[in-house]
Amino acid sequence: MNINNRLKPNTEFIAYRPMTLSRDNMEVINELYLPLIGADTTMTYIYMFESTEQYDPLTIRFHKEFMDALTISLSDLMDRFKKLEAIGLMKSYVSNHTHEDLFVYELLLPLDARTFLTDPMLSMYLYGKVGSAQYKIKKERLMYPELPENISEVTMKFTDVFNHHNDSSYTLPVENFKGQTVSGGINVDLDDFDFDVLFTHLKGTIIDRKFFTKDIRMLIVKLSVLFNLNAYDVKNILLKATSNYHGIDEAKLKYEARKYFQAESKQVSPVLEKKEKKADSEPEQEDREYIKMLHETNPIDRLRDLRNGAPTDVDLKLVTDIIVNTPLNHGVINILLEYVFLKMQGELPYNYTMTVANNWVEKGYQSAEEAVESIKEYQEQQEKRKKRYLPSERQGEQTPKWMSKSQRQPEKKDEETVQNEKKRTNQSQKTAKDDPELQKMIEDFRKNR
Repeated sequence: MNINNRLKPNTEFIAYRPMTLSRDNMEVINELYLPLIGADTTMTYIYMFESTEQYDPLTIRFHKEFMDALTISLSDLMDRFKKLEAIGLMKSYVSNHTHEDLFVYELLLPLDARTFLTDPMLSMYLYGKVGSAQYKIKKERLMYPELPENISEVTMKFTDVFNHHNDSSYTLPVENFKGQTVSGGINVDLDDFDFDVLFTHLKGTIIDRKFFTKDIRMLIVKLSVLFNLNAYDVKNILLKATSNYHGIDEAKLKYEARKYFQAESKQVSPVLEKKEKKADSEPEQEDREYIKMLHETNPIDRLRDLRNGAPTDVDLKLVTDIIVNTPLNHGVINILLEYVFLKMQGELPYNYTMTVANNWVEKGYQSAEEAVESIKEYQEQQEKRKKRYLPSERQGEQTPKWMSKSQRQPEKKDEETVQNEKKRTNQSQKTAKDDPELQKMIEDFRKNR
């Protein structure tokens, strides 16, 4: 869905949801989808399901309702909708009437675990996002044993139990009923790959066009998107996965595509990457971009930077609970995570972090600037008590530069000079902007994000 002039906060929409989320659906959402689309988009998806229960089917509502309930802007809401569309959890429609501004959002159930984990794109993206260890854990959580061996089915047939009577007055219903509309997976189509160019490359080879069924074509599209393959790359892969008698082997095609990607890119698996915006070179603009970045960066993404890898399950629960149970926005939450990470030597204890979060809620922090001011006050208190803290870098954790550099004593100055400067600083500097030490900390943080 593209944002256009027709879409405004008071634009009408209908949430089309002829089914409800089951416990199994929620398990798949939390285990498999959440790492790919993020906690904020996941909560938006769940909120759309749950809020729709309060209305009659096809009730017309306004986008401002979602904006107010989730405390986000219209553009942020549309960004989340785009992720839901791309991952296959929602379809968007717009009214064809010229003077009617109406959108229809059809909610789709998630794929079952088996379908998700056997999909070449979704499973590989998940693997690249969470790493091999977490991927294995998630897969094992969703596994279920097969039926025991050496058994015979003895199920009764319908006609063995019930009698059938014909009634000439009965006709089959033609109305639309409640039903499960399941996701079709990642939103790609056959037009996303140029098969005409591929067929040109395949002239003179053993690969016949008749081998290219609809399923094979869709698999090629997914592999080309997943591994960033062009038509010539696909030709080389197909030559290793095709035989005259059996045609194109799907399993071998996946294997050869992954092998080709690893050889060319020197990576184990592809990774979903967030598009970064270029920062303005002007100092004032940089400050605005820094604060904007704090508010736009998903706390889970920031945790991933700190951990130098995927967040733990405890991290995910912590961030999700903060988002759900407090009104703190992403900018404040990111500062909160940095603050606790610094204070607790690279750890994020659940109870302690939630206590600090609730304390910040009571103090009414509404922006990243206010959160930074709270860090400044804490630093001043630590200076007065003459306590210094240096977080240790643990294996697998990446500590932001500002956490360590901001704590170092200036070199080439004696202790008396340093203490005098501290006293003058505590007396004269009242804001974060006027505090050189905090500004340096912010600059280092910006470089490290």
